[in-house]
Amino acid sequence: MLKKNIIILENNLYLKMGLVKILENDYNIYSDINLSKNLYALMSQYKPDIIVINKLSKNNLEDVKRIRSEYPTTYVAILTSIILEEEMHEALLAGVSGFILYNIKLIELTKAIDLISKGEYYFDSSSMTTFIKSYLKLFDSKKIIAHLFTKREYVILLMLAEGKDVQEISQNLNISKKSIKMNINKIYNKLSVKTRLQAIEKAIKNRWIPYNLAISNLYVMNYNQKQTILH
Repeated sequence: MLKKNIIILENNLYLKMGLVKILENDYNIYSDINLSKNLYALMSQYKPDIIVINKLSKNNLEDVKRIRSEYPTTYVAILTSIILEEEMHEALLAGVSGFILYNIKLIELTKAIDLISKGEYYFDSSSMTTFIKSYLKLFDSKKIIAHLFTKREYVILLMLAEGKDVQEISQNLNISKKSIKMNINKIYNKLSVKTRLQAIEKAIKNRWIPYNLAISNLYVMNYNQKQTILH
């Protein structure tokens, strides 16, 4: 039976050597790779069935999405010391199939790689706990949203997070600017805040709006607010 190909991207030499030693009898392993190389560019050169990476940067995240879209039989696993909820969300949405902790036992490691190579998901008890907690928070946040905001208020809050001003929201929703301003004031009162920036920060913290939707605009608003104070 042909061995499957694995790319291991790990900057800890001893850890990498250990992984190679454990897996080399069952897989063709490529580990002597420049870690700065574009993840997607490795596909044509090595044709991997599995990619194991030690961290998921923004660039890697986009590469994983592209790889999973164009090479659906190539699977990606994250090798990490700790699993954060936010990172897990982004990784799973990008197409990552498993999370492997550094302190994993030998038998469990081979099991994890075997499952991932077959297109299945791998979660150890720690990552499963993180996933379940994250899911429950998301479920609770949806109930809170429905209780706290009217549908119109929530749509306006999302549009504020996107960086739209009153004029743009008014045009998009076909509602008068006066009505938009009234709804924004209601949102502020419900959140006990005084500014758009504070409203969005609180909504992100409580998971009432998608993190990726608002974070870039939050930086812009924060910067603009500081510039206004300075001038």
